[in-house]
Amino acid sequence: MRNFILEGKKIARPVLVTTCLLTLLACILSCTLYRQYSIQFELDPWEIGTEFLSLLFPLFVTIPICWQLYYERRNRFLTYTLPRISRRRYLFTKWCACAVSAFIIITIPYAISALFALYVRAPQALWPLPEGYSRIFLNLYANTPVLYALLLSMWKGLLGILTMTFGFVLALYGSNIFVILTGPFIYVTLENFIWAILGLPGFRFVTAFEPTSLSDQAVHATSFVVGPALMCIVMGMVASFFQKVKKRSIYQV
Repeated sequence: MRNFILEGKKIARPVLVTTCLLTLLACILSCTLYRQYSIQFELDPWEIGTEFLSLLFPLFVTIPICWQLYYERRNRFLTYTLPRISRRRYLFTKWCACAVSAFIIITIPYAISALFALYVRAPQALWPLPEGYSRIFLNLYANTPVLYALLLSMWKGLLGILTMTFGFVLALYGSNIFVILTGPFIYVTLENFIWAILGLPGFRFVTAFEPTSLSDQAVHATSFVVGPALMCIVMGMVASFFQKVKKRSIYQV
């Protein structure tokens, strides 16, 4: 626990600043941006105001967190820890601190902005539902919006941890900080593009993160599994490439 707290303190400032800025921006947009749209449900302004988070979340969970591990490798701080703590224990403790930070960066802005969209924004008349309207989890979205927002925020936080882990793996072996900090974002963008070309948008990682980006006919149970599973496979391939082909060690830059 002591090591966990120490690792958390190393990235506490950028994580806190990022979380506060994203929360403030998401709350403002959720209370203002919806006025240009026709809304059918009380939670619609939340979805409209947080679209930027769904687009840029790989950057938000990577840049404030993974830079610190890169500089620890570059300055050979990791090597200095070897006499005091085992490699696996130190890296696991660091990953846990980074995972909690990534979860906070994603979950808190989404959850608080949902409350602002429901209880703080100026009321606006709801439009009747168009004929044939459908969306995934419609009953939960319409009848218990707070529970829906909380569950979806936590799910996105878990996917934020997975995305951060991709950057964490890159930081363990990479030597280019630009690639490390933007790698997960580039991967998500390319994967999104490839699945769209193949005509399988329901398998995108973005769909697992934001299931309402597609109609309920295009989203199914595997939509929540394929994207995250594919990212795990790619992370394993990247680590194997650095270890077996590039012959790089975590404790050498």
